[in-house]
Amino acid sequence: TDSIIHRGPDDEGHEFFQNCFLGFRRLAIVDLSEDGHQPMYSDTKNECIVFNGEIYGYRELKKELSHYSFQSNTDTEVILSLYQKYGVEVPKHLNGMFAFSIWDEKKQQLFCARDRFGEKPFYYATGKNGEFIFASEIKSILATGLVDGELNDEAFYHYLRHMYVDSLQTIYKNIKVLPPAHQLVYQDGKVEISRYWNLPDNELPISEEEALVKFKNLVEESVKKQLVADVKVGAFLSGGLDSGTLVALSSKQNQNLTTLGFQYEGDWDEMPDARSIA
Repeated sequence: TDSIIHRGPDDEGHEFFQNCFLGFRRLAIVDLSEDGHQPMYSDTKNECIVFNGEIYGYRELKKELSHYSFQSNTDTEVILSLYQKYGVEVPKHLNGMFAFSIWDEKKQQLFCARDRFGEKPFYYATGKNGEFIFASEIKSILATGLVDGELNDEAFYHYLRHMYVDSLQTIYKNIKVLPPAHQLVYQDGKVEISRYWNLPDNELPISEEEALVKFKNLVEESVKKQLVADVKVGAFLSGGLDSGTLVALSSKQNQNLTTLGFQYEGDWDEMPDARSIA
């Protein structure tokens, strides 16, 4: 976990089981107290989670989970509660950006999931002795010393041609990516991966005017949910339509919103537009 301290400089934690080890580096956004410490156990102590990301609207979700005895005000514990209620169906009930793993001591099972659009990273590999290893960054997997950094020729060719590594591959042959909207179950030495969500096929039978109203309401609600934090919230602002819209909507909810922009020389400079919108 020291190799990814830059992802979480606020806290660290480790939990050992007979057949599982969980390590975590925390960046505190919600619930800055020790109640947000990870890895986090459920109220029964049977499940333990490591979770990177944010669940939007988790406080509303929490109100529907009367079966569970909450010990914190975190979205992390809400996932644990939902897992107890829905099992491996839990990702279908989450709105947010996330990558998480839950160790179920009773079932001797590791359950992992990644958000619908892959905002949060999830890498995994098989170690020299058959270990299942996962992390938010490749460097953590290599730091174990259990996985060889052998080059993935196909990914390397893709990089040379397009100047980036394919999002469903890594530059290493032995390290894989859990795709967006997918979940993974590791049990008895076997890995099972399945897709839990697809873009809906059906078009909504509504008029353009109705679509505009619905879109506006959805964006406003989305922005409102994503501003929930116990630390200062900021936004990137380029001066364009998309970031300008998000900043305008955010500033309705947060009067002290900080905006960040990048200045370039010549025709690429968008700072005048960004300052005007700010």
